[in-house]
Amino acid sequence: MERKSFFKTKEGGLTIAFIVIMAAFFIILAGLGTVNDTLCLIGFVIMVAAMLYSPVKTFILKPKK
Repeated sequence: MERKSFFKTKEGGLTIAFIVIMAAFFIILAGLGTVNDTLCLIGFVIMVAAMLYSPVKTFILKPKK
């Protein structure tokens, strides 16, 4: 049986997505602290992309394989 790296499993991918969401949260907080709307928007876009990672991988990329 071949052994996969943790980050190549579904759980590893969700862990990375969670870490990216937390980083985006702190980017948004930094944008709010400096009253910088662009930084808030960048953090929001990063957060949305990380939240859409799992559904896109599950329902769009996996069925095509």
